[in-house]
Amino acid sequence: MSRNLLLFFIFLFIASSLSAQTITGRVVDSAAGKGLAYATISLVKAGDSVLVAWTVADSSGRFRLTRISGGPFLLSVSYAGFAPVWKPVPAVSASEGYSAGEIALFHEGLLKDVSVVARRPPVEINNDTLEFNSENFKTQPNAVVEDLLRKMPGVTIESDGTVKVNGQTVKRVMVNGKEFFTGDTKMATKNLNADAVDKVQVYDRKSDQSSFTGLDDGNSEKTINLKLKKDRNNALFGKVTAGGGVGAPDAGNGGAGAAGAGNTGRYDAQANINRFKGDEQLSFIGMGNNTNRQGFSLMDVLNFTGQLARGMRNGGGGVQVQMSDPNSNNGLPVTGLGQNQQGVASTIAGGLNYNNTWDKGRTNLNTNYTMSHIRLLTDKESSIQNLLPGNVYTTVDSLHTVHSVTQQRLNFILDQQLDSSLSFRLMPALTWQHTNKSEASAYLSSLPDGSLLNSGYSNTQTLPGAFNFTTEALIRKRLAKKGRTISGDFTLDYNHSTSSGNQLSDNLFYGPAGVTDSALNQYSTRDAVTRSVGGNITYTEPLGRQSLLAFSGFFNSNTGSSSKATFDFDAATGKHDHPDTVLSNDFSSDYRYSGGGISFRSNQRKLNITTGATVQAATLSAMNNSGGKTIRQSFTDVLPSAILQYAFTQSKRLRLDYATYTTQPSVVQLQPVADVSDPLNIRTGNPDLKRTYKHQVTLSYLSANPGKRTHVEGMLNYTESGNAIVESDSVSAVGTRVITPVNTNGVRNLIADADLGFPLRKLSARLELGSFFSYGQNISFLNGVRNRIASTTIGPRLSFDFSRDDKIDVELTAAVSLNTGTYSLQPALNTHYMRQNYGVNTTWYLPLRFSLHNEFNTILNTGRTNGYNTTIPLWNTSLAKSLLKNDRGEIKFSVMDLLNRNTGITRSINQGSIVDEQYNVLRRYFLLSFTYSLNKAGLRTKGGPNIRIRTIGN
Repeated sequence: MSRNLLLFFIFLFIASSLSAQTITGRVVDSAAGKGLAYATISLVKAGDSVLVAWTVADSSGRFRLTRISGGPFLLSVSYAGFAPVWKPVPAVSASEGYSAGEIALFHEGLLKDVSVVARRPPVEINNDTLEFNSENFKTQPNAVVEDLLRKMPGVTIESDGTVKVNGQTVKRVMVNGKEFFTGDTKMATKNLNADAVDKVQVYDRKSDQSSFTGLDDGNSEKTINLKLKKDRNNALFGKVTAGGGVGAPDAGNGGAGAAGAGNTGRYDAQANINRFKGDEQLSFIGMGNNTNRQGFSLMDVLNFTGQLARGMRNGGGGVQVQMSDPNSNNGLPVTGLGQNQQGVASTIAGGLNYNNTWDKGRTNLNTNYTMSHIRLLTDKESSIQNLLPGNVYTTVDSLHTVHSVTQQRLNFILDQQLDSSLSFRLMPALTWQHTNKSEASAYLSSLPDGSLLNSGYSNTQTLPGAFNFTTEALIRKRLAKKGRTISGDFTLDYNHSTSSGNQLSDNLFYGPAGVTDSALNQYSTRDAVTRSVGGNITYTEPLGRQSLLAFSGFFNSNTGSSSKATFDFDAATGKHDHPDTVLSNDFSSDYRYSGGGISFRSNQRKLNITTGATVQAATLSAMNNSGGKTIRQSFTDVLPSAILQYAFTQSKRLRLDYATYTTQPSVVQLQPVADVSDPLNIRTGNPDLKRTYKHQVTLSYLSANPGKRTHVEGMLNYTESGNAIVESDSVSAVGTRVITPVNTNGVRNLIADADLGFPLRKLSARLELGSFFSYGQNISFLNGVRNRIASTTIGPRLSFDFSRDDKIDVELTAAVSLNTGTYSLQPALNTHYMRQNYGVNTTWYLPLRFSLHNEFNTILNTGRTNGYNTTIPLWNTSLAKSLLKNDRGEIKFSVMDLLNRNTGITRSINQGSIVDEQYNVLRRYFLLSFTYSLNKAGLRTKGGPNIRIRTIGN
């Protein structure tokens, strides 16, 4: 099948190269008669002004548009500071081509007191900003910004909603130059109406440090700014959608026939309401559904757990600290994968975003509040091959989980420009969370001959809750000499978490002497507090016009305490009132680090260099107050870093990054106290653990031609860890495992990725080819014997996008993942497996304002454990009809998983086992929904030219 698909794409490429029409010309200054270098040339259809192609003239003003078919067209020519020109282009045969000749542009300063009536150019380049005018990209009623971006040259949308421009991931989406729900780009692209957008501006946003010092440090973010139409800047606009239906029940383990009897009601409602008034912006987003659609991304999880702030940004090279169990997800279910999500989630979520500017732009405020309640129901079955030398055994288990999380978060960003040289930024954030999680599991382990090792069950319920407060203050001062600056970055963090829960379990161990029973009936509570305060001061001194030295000093103090009390059930009293001193503990910790660094930064004409090093001294004290044990460690490290970037042209560059950082062991990993709450997997700490020192090298290459809509991108990343913290497992004859963290060398990872994209203009299509490669080597110890685990993944991929006016959109995708896993202790159990994914997405725009959308994907799993080699065809379809005046309404009938074949399958290669999992997923459901536009212009984005009248001159 894959071979035929490849031949199909080769045929399309050849066909697109035939009968190619070429349009040529030269852009000149009307006064000087000289060519205008790098003028912007756009070609649109004469009938509806939909963009066909665009390019940039060369240094002499000459241009060439190739692979053009059809016609007639309109040719737009623009250049900053000159009045744009439109020129008609007839339909010309491929053998003749078309020459537009010399096109003269008039400087706006020469047109005194002249009113010009003109269409806006479809594409404009202003300095380093690429602008697309929205009227040249047709979208359908009810379209969101994501749908508009799909139409724009060089822009691609990944299946998870990630936006890429010429192969580069967009890291930030702004609305009228302001943050929109800070940290989550998809909030704007998936919720704002496409018809509200006037311009899409694409640029590389320099880092705050680059903007502050005036010298590029090589760090930038691909950014999109959505400039709204003028009538939306003083208006209420948005849309409301509500739908209901029926579908398969939530429970079941994901097999084709496991859904059970009966039906479950399905609902999906959402609202997006915006009130903009000049610089003041107020937006509301809300939703409620049980269709696995979550309102907010994984950024919620990262912000809550403190991982974004805990990167110890005050340090030079970088340090990561774990103050709790590194395997914990802090009670947050990671959701939002739609039909691929493990389990079925019911969600209520909402958010408010407010922006305003005062004092002539010197004071800017961005604040947002989000809340969500997620209830996730998961049923999972696992087959685990345990790779113990001389004692290979298999464990099968089943797990039923009901996980509910309620969370609220409030963020502020206040920017204050005190004068032209002094500014400060304040960024406080508060998060509240409450969780209710219940699990019921059962397991059985057996040897290859069928004899039993162990079996048992466990029922648990936990009720965690937490409050987190973090704030950052940034003060920056420019001194008299250009490039001479001083800045201070100060942080304060506080986290208070509590938990209570009970566990009822019984485990049977089958040994030569008979059966041993281990039962637990316990109730436990936990109370933990962490506090952190830190600061970083940086001074920069210019060395000429293109270089500078940066000196920094930093300090951070992180203290924490954790108290756990466990009580066994007393049959005499009928209560959990018998203290369990083995599973009760009282920990406290004090981690501090300080140091300084120096770096050199230089911007030459094509070469940017940043290199430096940080000296960092750290001390860690961990006290077991209940056991009277204290652990003290200290480290001093030199952390070098470097960035070299060579720009062949503005859109073609090669970059090399080198960084070092350390990861400290957590308090739990250091404490030599056994956790026997799971008799099969007993964890204990290691007071002799050392910190991990990591080296990371990344080589990347990007070559993009926005005018020709082509890009080539490549990336190679290598990471090696010294004193890596891995697990040492001691496994008994009956399958019980004692897990201890230890240090070792030999842990390394290699990742490579390549991507090539180019248009097939004859077919009005685009082709993307790419491949991913990863190699990971991990080390573990099984009963004291070193085990080297190597995993390799090769993943070629391609996508083909075709669009024909406003009649049809087609997307074809193919991705193959070839995986291998090898074990030095058990070569006979080396594994090879493959996952193939082929997809076809189509949207037909029919008469009478109907549209038909289909998504069909086939997933093939091979090389896995019996029962897990599946072929999963997944077909979603919907039929929509626009209603009311100006298409302000839309009614849609949707069927998800039409064939009722959706199944959840995963495989993971761990340091001592191979795990195959099968889990319940969202099955077939039917939904009827209605969408209503709150703005009088309706849902439909009108095509055609945007006529503007302006007076040029005095």
